[in-house]
Amino acid sequence: MTYLVVACQVLTALTFLAAAVGKLRTRAGYAAFVAELGSWPLVPAGLRPAVARAVSAAEAAVPLLLAVPATRRAGAAVAVLLLAAFLTAMVVLRTRGADARCTCFGRRPATLAARHLVRTAVLLGAAVTALPGQGTGGPAALGGALIAAGFGALGALVAVTLDDVAEAVAPTPAPGTTPIPRS
Repeated sequence: MTYLVVACQVLTALTFLAAAVGKLRTRAGYAAFVAELGSWPLVPAGLRPAVARAVSAAEAAVPLLLAVPATRRAGAAVAVLLLAAFLTAMVVLRTRGADARCTCFGRRPATLAARHLVRTAVLLGAAVTALPGQGTGGPAALGGALIAAGFGALGALVAVTLDDVAEAVAPTPAPGTTPIPRS
């Protein structure tokens, strides 16, 4: 269990690091994130700047908290709360048929799709698994911990690039035809 916890901590930390950096690295990126909140009708227009600040700050806090042994549980708990809120909002928006977009990692927005719900649910599961902090079964051996961290990093890479991968493997329409929207 110790190695699974390590992998989930790394997965969670790197995914939230990518989300925070994607939103906060430039003023334009942050402004785009605030603007995209407009496609989420659950967030009233007057609250969008405050929600954007709170989400960005919490996303930036998760990897910092997970990096320090004494605060790992707190970091995982913040991640669980954020991911549960994101997943709930996504389910509500999809149920209502809203045309919401995801700017999860600060790149171009993607229309909220089933893959975003699956990714968020998997990340939520990883954050819950990271909650024990140190894991059970004693301290991890360095070699095993490095391998587990590598798997966590690989998982984060998949999570962060999911939209790019989905776009790359989507069938391209024949010339002169209209593509069918996917979700």
